[in-house]
Amino acid sequence: MSMPLISRRGFLSLAFGVLLSRPLRTRAETVVRQGQYAADVGILYDMLSFHLKGSIEESIDRLAGRYHVVISGDGASIANRVESIGVLRSGRWAPLRGRSWFNVRGRVSRTEVDYDYDRSSIGYRARAETFFLRRVREVADTVTIPSGVHVDDVVSASLNYADGLWHERDGMLRTFVVRRRHSSDEGPDEVAPAYRAELAPVEAKLLGSQGNGKSSALFDLSPFSSWMRPSAPARIVFGADRRPQLITTSMILGSSVTIRLEST
Repeated sequence: MSMPLISRRGFLSLAFGVLLSRPLRTRAETVVRQGQYAADVGILYDMLSFHLKGSIEESIDRLAGRYHVVISGDGASIANRVESIGVLRSGRWAPLRGRSWFNVRGRVSRTEVDYDYDRSSIGYRARAETFFLRRVREVADTVTIPSGVHVDDVVSASLNYADGLWHERDGMLRTFVVRRRHSSDEGPDEVAPAYRAELAPVEAKLLGSQGNGKSSALFDLSPFSSWMRPSAPARIVFGADRRPQLITTSMILGSSVTIRLEST
């Protein structure tokens, strides 16, 4: 996942990771999907605003049980690239390697995550600058995966939901992600002397069908970003194929993100 810059980049990673569109072509057991996304980001009640457009390519080899997703885009003073590689384990998609890079007005954030299921460990490395004061937050840590715990990244979680492999309980979807450890009331420029990584629970509340084949959910993104609060979850609208069509959220300091899917 991510760290600051609005650690909004954490939200953007999640949103981009789930904006995967219709199949483009099929070769044997490999399915390739391509699509486009457009994101509008506003900070301080739109005193600062950014528009980002990009492409998404998803390749799934179901015979081999592997996936590879690359998401990249750019705009004025903003650019991103997210890559995730994973496998099918115990009936669910699971990440093996994740890389993300974001640049917003020269504030660069990089995250590298490697999952070693044989050793039940996750290597997490990240470096980012806070948005306003450009203070550095840096992590280099290893997290143990407890027995019986399924861990996702943003891409594997979205694939699991689209394929019906992420099962709800009491109207909720639950999983775990690895992130930089931070307090629930961390400020946007607050920096600690040292950081550790941790596994954090993630929950989404399903709101049911809208009667037109679409459905929606409220997603608590606070584990991904100190700019998010549990009291203001993101809203995700899914199409009939269980893939998001629209994601909206409000954040602290009058900030917001809206992401729309543009099919190719």
